[in-house]
Amino acid sequence: FLFFFQAEDGIRDSVASRGLGDVYKRQEYMGIYSANMDAKGEPQAEAKADKKEGKEEKQEKVEAQEVKKEAVNPPAQEEKKKKKKKKKKKTESKKEESEDKKGGEEIKAKACEHKEDPSKLKEEKKDPKATYTRALDNSIFRKLGNWKEGEYKQTSPPTVTLDSQFPSGIYQTGVIFEYPGPNNYRMANKESKEKEKLFEVDYNALRKAAECHKQVRRFAQAMIRPGKTLIEIATSIENEVRKVIKANKLEAGLAFPCGTSINNCAAHFTANAGDTKVLAHGDVMKVGFGTHVKVLLIDSAFTVAFDPMFDNLLEASKQATMTGVKESGIDARFDEIGERIQETMESHEVEIKGKTYKVHCVKNLNGHLVARYRIHAGKSVPIVKGGPQTKMEEGEIYAIETFGTTGKGHVADDVDTSHYMRNFDGKTAPLRNPKSKALLKLIEDNFGTLAFCRRWVDDLGFEKHFSALKPLVDEGIVKSYPPLSDIVGSYVSQFEHTLLLRPTCKEVLSIADDYQTLFNPYS
Repeated sequence: FLFFFQAEDGIRDSVASRGLGDVYKRQEYMGIYSANMDAKGEPQAEAKADKKEGKEEKQEKVEAQEVKKEAVNPPAQEEKKKKKKKKKKKTESKKEESEDKKGGEEIKAKACEHKEDPSKLKEEKKDPKATYTRALDNSIFRKLGNWKEGEYKQTSPPTVTLDSQFPSGIYQTGVIFEYPGPNNYRMANKESKEKEKLFEVDYNALRKAAECHKQVRRFAQAMIRPGKTLIEIATSIENEVRKVIKANKLEAGLAFPCGTSINNCAAHFTANAGDTKVLAHGDVMKVGFGTHVKVLLIDSAFTVAFDPMFDNLLEASKQATMTGVKESGIDARFDEIGERIQETMESHEVEIKGKTYKVHCVKNLNGHLVARYRIHAGKSVPIVKGGPQTKMEEGEIYAIETFGTTGKGHVADDVDTSHYMRNFDGKTAPLRNPKSKALLKLIEDNFGTLAFCRRWVDDLGFEKHFSALKPLVDEGIVKSYPPLSDIVGSYVSQFEHTLLLRPTCKEVLSIADDYQTLFNPYS
């Protein structure tokens, strides 16, 4: 908290004096004889000198008072000062003028105290173009593109909120692709265009969440290096999301915890408190985090590797994900999408430490429909052939993700669960443990039906919460999501995008420079 104190003199100066000075003035005005007057009732020479000195002292007080008022009402006082300067040019007045123009520390402090118009303090603000850069060399990573130079209003690490960067409240549209085949007419169709106007608010919220994801992703790629702990990586990313998007429970914030799944672990791992695992140069780490605005979600992930021997593994999942994005659209069938993804993924081989592996799809992990308040909203997009003939529909949002592995192509629950989520159907049960009741209220107030992790519960002040969490899981009120891993010794890679099936076109919301490298199915 910041406390501002008003000087006592600042209060007294605005009120006419009621001290002894007024008594003497009244006596003189009424003709009452005093020791300072001669026999004729005229002031003596010494008295005249004192009177002159008193006038000068009063004038100095008035000038000081005007300087103090400048911080309260700069425009009005500035005009008075200009008029005064024309009438007389005293040394003290010139000094005050000079200090005001230079933005002396006292004047600046009072201007801030009285909430002066920010336009009056422009000289205190740094030029964003002089210090903010979008460019970032990602050559330390395998299969991640460099961020190109361009207009950018964010610092590194991020300190500027999206609201400050986009005062109009309108956010940049994602990458647009026309629908192929029979849906190609939609781009120019008037009815489709009119439909989109009904959903512009939601589209803009998704774009805001996507902009946050891109900016924090760039920060993450500048920060992630071998030797950092997994908990440091995850918490740094989460904290920057909260800062940039101005997190406020279900208004805006994190859609789920930042995942840092290493090597054979494919998903759903984030470090619990006290975890000391460190990222090594020879690791393959999946980094995935979600952002939301008004509980409209962006889900996107990339894989970090430093050793070139993993290039083909990362390339396989990257191309497979882009194939899934390309094949998705209104009326696209899940079975056909899955078949195309598998063909792309399994056309790759990778040599690791002298042994060659065929890259397999992880059969029991899928892309998924995303809805408000719900990261997995029912429909699943398979990454292997043989899926359902269900079709994608207009207006839906999908997270297209693929997992390539050198292992068995099947993941199972692992240990050290960190991810949890309130059951979406609102299931309740009688709870005897008062701590469980309190924890459930905390979950519903802060996360709703979005995923959360145990670290976040600790951060909210509910420490030693496991005994309160267990009954919620046992009753099915809260569901646990353990880490998902292939066999020990294998490596898994992942890439993921969020796309929106608008009435006129397909909009890929999460794509940016870091994902657009080596392979682009739309070229």
